[in-house]
Amino acid sequence: MSVTTEIRVDHESAVAHATSVARRAARAAGLPPLLAEHAAVAASELSSNITKHTQGGTLLVQPSPEEGLELLAIDHGPGMDDVGLCLTDGYSSTGTLGSGLGAVRRLATTFGVFSHPRRGTAIFARFGGAPSPPRTATLRLPALGHDGSGDVVALAETDRATVALVADGLGRGGDAEHAGRRAERAFLAEPDAPLPVLMHAIHAALRHSRGAAAALIRLPRSGAEAEFCGVGNVAGAVLAGDAPPVTLAPQPGTLGLRMPEPRVQTVPLPPGATVVAHSDGISQSWLRAAGEWLFPQAPPLLVGLLARDHRRLRDDASAVAVRGRRP
Repeated sequence: MSVTTEIRVDHESAVAHATSVARRAARAAGLPPLLAEHAAVAASELSSNITKHTQGGTLLVQPSPEEGLELLAIDHGPGMDDVGLCLTDGYSSTGTLGSGLGAVRRLATTFGVFSHPRRGTAIFARFGGAPSPPRTATLRLPALGHDGSGDVVALAETDRATVALVADGLGRGGDAEHAGRRAERAFLAEPDAPLPVLMHAIHAALRHSRGAAAALIRLPRSGAEAEFCGVGNVAGAVLAGDAPPVTLAPQPGTLGLRMPEPRVQTVPLPPGATVVAHSDGISQSWLRAAGEWLFPQAPPLLVGLLARDHRRLRDDASAVAVRGRRP
């Protein structure tokens, strides 16, 4: 997937910029003209809300891992006491016409929101694809002040499973990005292979490169288990409602240089549980620091809130979340 575009919204002038970026991204994603304009209007409304109600926030724009274009607005603002009321046409807390969030929900193919008076707000809107709750989410954010990223994220839907990769090319810059891309190509060449076989293929593809850390997750279409295989400084977890999270532990090593024999961690996957994997650009302390309110969030809101609260700004950051199928 391409790098996530991050727009800092801390002044009214950012609204026009966000609108323009979303319109271009929607066209690049192949959306029909009317749907591309809907995405631009939504970007305007979401960024305008940030300027009106908070001291600043962020709008993330990227192609959807499922289909279409995604917008994700995140902030540390005062939050909403009553989300349902705020989505009602005509409601406004600032004396405006009150058509913002309700309009975004109507225009979007898929829409989701998290808000709490003490935890800020995250709003997700997807344009294009099926009008169903998203099962997958990705983020690929460069280090602050950089355009490219050595992290890569890839998803593959096969006849047997949903399989995902997070890879972190060592260091930063072109060599790191080149290593990440080599890992991605090896993954996409045979995503249905057993995870140890995939990890060996990635290791071989990264020889004579800077090397990388990588995490693989696999959610079979049949069965109630998830598989994880990781090498290097990556992390993961299984989140299932009120149950304690299950940590997914990688093995030490560097793909392309020194790799142990890959080990697969198989864990129970209750219906509706979510599997998360991420690079070290997101602090591994989030499992201890985050409250239980985070765990049941829809995958796009989950990865957005992880980036908002636990991202290391001086490093590339990437994450993937996949929700298990419900019976």
